[in-house]
Amino acid sequence: MKLKPSEVTSRPVYEPLRADPNAARHWLVLEAGSMDADLLAALGTAFAPVVQRLQVYWIGPEAPTTALGSLAVLPGVAALSQVLEQARPLAINDRLCAQGTESFVWSVAAQAAQAGLTQSQVQLAHAGSQRRRVWCTHCHGFTEGVTTNVVDCAGCGRYLLVRDHFSRRHGAFMGVMVDAEQPGVRPAMQEVFP
Repeated sequence: MKLKPSEVTSRPVYEPLRADPNAARHWLVLEAGSMDADLLAALGTAFAPVVQRLQVYWIGPEAPTTALGSLAVLPGVAALSQVLEQARPLAINDRLCAQGTESFVWSVAAQAAQAGLTQSQVQLAHAGSQRRRVWCTHCHGFTEGVTTNVVDCAGCGRYLLVRDHFSRRHGAFMGVMVDAEQPGVRPAMQEVFP
């Protein structure tokens, strides 16, 4: 039986990002490839009340002209750790919001946690592609940008069945060896996560 996404309890449920009027600072981290004019307009409306306390980090090239507050371009998610380190001391009422693909927002969440922000201080919203990051339960490696139900692991080369089970700890979907019970017997590869 195929489960509907709402029946898979491990799947994150994403709500639209919103400003916290009581926050001392807001950091809004956006993935360039996932943003369009409509999303930027919606974010502009959502964060208008706190625009004076809003720092926007655009991850990727060609930052847009926007009224979303102070805008800085970062080369990648890893650069966010330095930004958060320079923002110390962090306050209980600081907020970090991220919008982009699932692998992107969970990479941002990992950086935020490493910097000391709690889950209640971080909001995540999915936008863009449904491609998945898959964590191999055998070699513990990651395979990025997966669009199919079966993928060969980037770490160990095993053919993995891409499960609907999502690990918040790894920020990825679980991949298990597809032919462990019957070596060489694999389901047909299908494009399922555009």
